[in-house]
Amino acid sequence: MPKFSTCLWFNNEAEAAANLYINAFEDGQQGKVSYYVDDEHKPKGSVLTVEFTLGEIEFMALNGGPEFTFTPAISFFVDCETEEQLQKLWNTLVLEGKVLMPLDQYPFSEKFGWLEDCFGVSWQLNLTGKKQCITPTLMFSNQKYGKAEEAMNHWLSIFGDGKIEGIQKNEDGTIMQAAFTLRGQPFRVMDSAGKHDFDFTMATSFCVYCENQEEIDRIWAEVTAKGKEWPCGWMEDQYGVYWQIATRDMNTLIDYSDPVRANRVMQALYKMKKIDIATLRDAYNNK
Repeated sequence: MPKFSTCLWFNNEAEAAANLYINAFEDGQQGKVSYYVDDEHKPKGSVLTVEFTLGEIEFMALNGGPEFTFTPAISFFVDCETEEQLQKLWNTLVLEGKVLMPLDQYPFSEKFGWLEDCFGVSWQLNLTGKKQCITPTLMFSNQKYGKAEEAMNHWLSIFGDGKIEGIQKNEDGTIMQAAFTLRGQPFRVMDSAGKHDFDFTMATSFCVYCENQEEIDRIWAEVTAKGKEWPCGWMEDQYGVYWQIATRDMNTLIDYSDPVRANRVMQALYKMKKIDIATLRDAYNNK
């Protein structure tokens, strides 16, 4: 199973967003839907998350509220195999959205365009002749300009089992673009010398699925060493990128077929920053 999934925080539009992406992309499929089990955050029974896959990439749409908004600091680079495929995807995603770079020919691409969809999520569509593939792309700008290569190497050292697929550098040594993988998940980074009024936000985070408490402890310590701890397994690294840490069996522990039990587990989760699997299992078993 994949090591990562991308979590997208929506203002109560998770279901609509997931449906848009599943229908827009080839091989889109919906996965598990989870629900709020108390009235503290949202009405009991309302949708909390919708899991879905686009190709081989896992996503999670979260109904979080208006606190965070998407920015182009994290976009999704899409390799498109044919011009027809690219045009269809562009026409679907740009509807009620915003064009950041018009769909056109550029020195670096026969056909490329950058847009924000109606929910504010940014997509870079590129005609490459390759099978459709989606890659999270992180842009380092303003005070973080020149940090892309450092961040890439930092993540490779933490998560392991990854490699740099290719690097293009600017004349000043910063990264024009670099492609790398972490546990088979593709990522891209780039430095942007332009001044931008946006940065990374909690609207886009990356869930890391750990094998056991030992791996949780190690990754949590390394990510937050120069970063910040957040509640419920969320963490922020030294570059301002947000990650969530979990294990696959958390889906079993938060079993919505038993709302009372699920609420016990969620109440235990709300009290945590770093995930403590033993405590969640005790709540599940009502110990």
